Amino acid sequence: MIKILLPTDFSKASLNAIEYALNFASGSNAKFIFYHSFIPFDSALSGTPEYNRKEIIKVEQELKIRIDKLRFKTNEKFPDVAIETCIDKGAETRQIISYSKKNKIDLIIMATTGASGLKEVIIGSVTAAIIAKSDCPVLAVPSKYKYKSIEKMLMPTNYALHDLVALKFIFQFSAIKNSNIHFLHISLTGDPSVKETQLMEAFKKTINSLFKKRNKEFSLLQGNDAEKSISTMVQKEKIDLIVMTTIKRQNFIDRFFHSSLTKKMACHTRIPLLAIPVKNFS
Repeated sequence: MIKILLPTDFSKASLNAIEYALNFASGSNAKFIFYHSFIPFDSALSGTPEYNRKEIIKVEQELKIRIDKLRFKTNEKFPDVAIETCIDKGAETRQIISYSKKNKIDLIIMATTGASGLKEVIIGSVTAAIIAKSDCPVLAVPSKYKYKSIEKMLMPTNYALHDLVALKFIFQFSAIKNSNIHFLHISLTGDPSVKETQLMEAFKKTINSLFKKRNKEFSLLQGNDAEKSISTMVQKEKIDLIVMTTIKRQNFIDRFFHSSLTKKMACHTRIPLLAIPVKNFS
């Protein structure tokens, strides 16, 4: 069974991400965990330690009631879905990462962007931080993006073996079952070299042999702005989902996900973005 963590602050953005998640993973033998973490308030001005403890318990109980109501309401709409709830204490980013590791979460799905000003900074920075630190895949859902069938996915690639690991992960979900996959390589140093072209052809041959029944496309582009190139391809090809791998090494993917571009993408993408951490096989 796939364990999916759904962090929520009960905002419209997080509730929309939950709705997307339930549709995305429907029919994929998944268990969902509605998760909320709060920071207990402790101050010398608020009374005795015993008073503070009682207040924290009260807040926790109120949050438990609220998240259980959300579960009940969700099960009315999705009666066959297994849902658990968790109220945690501590800073959101740290607790989400910690909980995911301890409970062997397979996928985190959470909201991002769609807001302006301070709210955009908060939502986007939390999601970007979790993408950078998480050991499991993270699916970031723009706050105003409504679920629709995933007909086309875009996967930027450096022709590495870890792309195959990422594909194995996403094919677990029935929502991806009939999706077209568009592989994109961006040459950041100028026109694609002979070596890049050869690598693309070799990669294409491998993908075609492993996934014979899949609809596939391959593109090789030049551009010194990765975010712009990807955004242009998303609009041109009417992409429904972006899939990226994150690894710890200094190459295109590393620069893309472990720089300011990570935050930009997490904050400003207009379609869902799935970030999959993988090991470096090369």
